Amino acid sequence: MKKIIFLFTIFTITSCNDGDFDVPAFEFTETVSTCGQYIFYKTNTEKTETLVIKLSSTEIAKTVGTKSFPISTPIIVTYRLFDAAIGSDYFCQSIPPAKPLVIKELIATSGIINIVTSETTTGYSYAITITDLLFLDAKDRIFYQSFPFGTGTILN
Repeated sequence: MKKIIFLFTIFTITSCNDGDFDVPAFEFTETVSTCGQYIFYKTNTEKTETLVIKLSSTEIAKTVGTKSFPISTPIIVTYRLFDAAIGSDYFCQSIPPAKPLVIKELIATSGIINIVTSETTTGYSYAITITDLLFLDAKDRIFYQSFPFGTGTILN
């Protein structure tokens, strides 16, 4: 009986497969970069992971105060994982370059974008947080109850 239990234990341990459970780290630098007036993005220190928020003129207004918007068209929040570091102008190009390759892309299916707009001496500052952020695809479900995106500045 001991041999059967031992063999069963060995078989169980060696046959386990943790699968491809690859949860993104979501550890980005403090810097929020912008492209034009409506694209805000952050990268990790290696510049191989990004979180991008695409807004419109409705959300990025020149009115001081706090506004909240649900994630839906035209507001898009995208996570991307690349096979190499991206350049500082990657998101500013109308057609992204062929390299580096996008290894994984997740588009948020729901959440609330909260924007606190402040006027600065050179333009406007936008402090962005995202609540109830959900990325969902066939393999992954990633949820953040509150995600502090950071502050981006648009110059006049």
